[in-house]
Amino acid sequence: MAGRAIPLFLGLGALACGLLAVYLEPFRAFLLRNADHFNVELPFLNQASPVLVIDHIREITYTGRHLDGVDHFQNVFYAQDTSGNNRFAPPVPIKHDKGSSIDATQPGAWCPQGTGDIFPFTSKIVNISENCLSLRIARPHGTAPGARLPVIVWLHGGGHALGSASDVLYEPTGLVKQAAADGQPVIFVGINYRLGFFGFATSKALVDAKHTNAGIRDQRAALEWVRDNIESFGGDSQRVTAIGQSVGASDIGLQLLAFGGNHHVPFQQAVMMSGASGLNFNTKSDLVAKNTEAVAQGVGCIKNGDSQSVETVQCLREAPFELLANLSVTAARAARPPFGEAFFYPTYDNDFLTDRPSQLLRAGKFAKGIPIIASWVSNEGAWYAPPTASTDEDVLASFGRWLTGHSESTKSKLLELYPIEDFEGMVRPDYDGPITPQYYRAAQLNKDLWFTCPVLDFAWQYVKNAGVDVSQVRIYEHNATRFTPVYEMIGVPMWRVAHLSDIPYVLNVQQLAGGADNSAHQLGLAKAMSRSIVKFVTSGKPAGGSDGWPAAFDGATKEELGKESPSRLALKLFGGPYGDAAVSLEKDGSEAVGTAAEQAVKWEKIFERCEFINSEKVREESGV
Repeated sequence: MAGRAIPLFLGLGALACGLLAVYLEPFRAFLLRNADHFNVELPFLNQASPVLVIDHIREITYTGRHLDGVDHFQNVFYAQDTSGNNRFAPPVPIKHDKGSSIDATQPGAWCPQGTGDIFPFTSKIVNISENCLSLRIARPHGTAPGARLPVIVWLHGGGHALGSASDVLYEPTGLVKQAAADGQPVIFVGINYRLGFFGFATSKALVDAKHTNAGIRDQRAALEWVRDNIESFGGDSQRVTAIGQSVGASDIGLQLLAFGGNHHVPFQQAVMMSGASGLNFNTKSDLVAKNTEAVAQGVGCIKNGDSQSVETVQCLREAPFELLANLSVTAARAARPPFGEAFFYPTYDNDFLTDRPSQLLRAGKFAKGIPIIASWVSNEGAWYAPPTASTDEDVLASFGRWLTGHSESTKSKLLELYPIEDFEGMVRPDYDGPITPQYYRAAQLNKDLWFTCPVLDFAWQYVKNAGVDVSQVRIYEHNATRFTPVYEMIGVPMWRVAHLSDIPYVLNVQQLAGGADNSAHQLGLAKAMSRSIVKFVTSGKPAGGSDGWPAAFDGATKEELGKESPSRLALKLFGGPYGDAAVSLEKDGSEAVGTAAEQAVKWEKIFERCEFINSEKVREESGV
């Protein structure tokens, strides 16, 4: 009896350990996925199972790791180190020797940008390098090489100033796991691209060499790598959906307009979250050239008094990247607080961008045949309005640092289109503190200038000018956020459903960091919205719930499509007091007719306001 007790005891112990591993695996996986955010090393937990992908054509082996039902491959390079003579130059595709073994088990460096904390729910930026042109790939565990799964390629936002595919905010596990559980498996690919001075410096010498707009050229190279390599990971290179948020969405628009539409794009569908090419203000301005010159001056690189020379560029290529990063980030954040957005950004170079985006759109100079979902968030402009706003001048100043070309007549008309009385009912003094209606007025104006109107214009012009059939463009407005507790904690409760709010819903992020709302209700909303987007990725049509999700300009006649702006609009409203609802609007429709959700969206006066913001005069003044 005693002799049998030992193996019995060992057997029970093994069973207990096995059960413990099963129950602790989600917790362990969460800690591992978020170790970078908390800036800690967890070697005692880092025992994820290795997983291999073999590219038999190129004889390359990628080693990733299996965590919580998902295979992760990180720091997979698509292009060479961008330092030295590669600085500012178009990305040079990476070519591994046959027989190479790639360690893809750990995240790599972020492209040069400011370091430190941004938001409590985003990663702390600690590791930057010019050797940063890499991908993160996530797929369902056990995906076969020949599975040919649809692919999502994620283009992060950050105002061309900050961000990385490795940010904890973009954790893809929830999306990948749920899609697989629903029988709609997908592969997720997040890309890093050059930012700020390193991604968008410009000068005459750089323009002449076609070494401009490096950041969006990086994106193109990453998409081409996916086209050429993703089948080894089980993906289908002919079913790629590019999904971008903020400038990531704007850059998708620029990819469609690139080279005047003369080149095919390496994706078949797009989801443009809170952004379109019309967000790229001041495209033909000399602002970025002057900012580039200022950095060159600070480094001592202006040779023979000529800031536009080849010699100046070569000096900048030889300067330490830390010095360039510090100078450029400091200047950008001083001019565009707090993040330095729109200080270095895509500009006209008569190569990648052959004209202002809105002009290319109207000329039909874009890649065609790409079904699109476009969107905005209910309180997108909350970041850009100062909480102290209390006068008309404060409202105009809230966007004046970015949009410097607006005439006095345009400013006057904008104030007229956003009367102060429209925003008096939004004030919540017991919750928001000393906030005036002028703050909410400024927030709404910024929302429409940056997001709503550029998105609406892109969607309309793309259909109008034969980009796709009228049935292939959809729009949503997102009206829920998981960041409310965080905003309360950092003292900005007035932000409400601000910019970024739809990211954790689309990606079905299960454990947002920094005290964000991970309640069952919010996770349910995230699952529903993510499923809808995944349905679009896998079938070309989003899941729309019981009331469907109509095309944005459903029923538009040939006569209507001949007009400069739409007179009717259908969109999907996600979240908020009205739940998920299809909303139909008409320009001349009665204010008193329609569902409660439609009444709420009518309050935004989209037709009237966007017709002016998207007019030829204002577009020219905005430089879009």
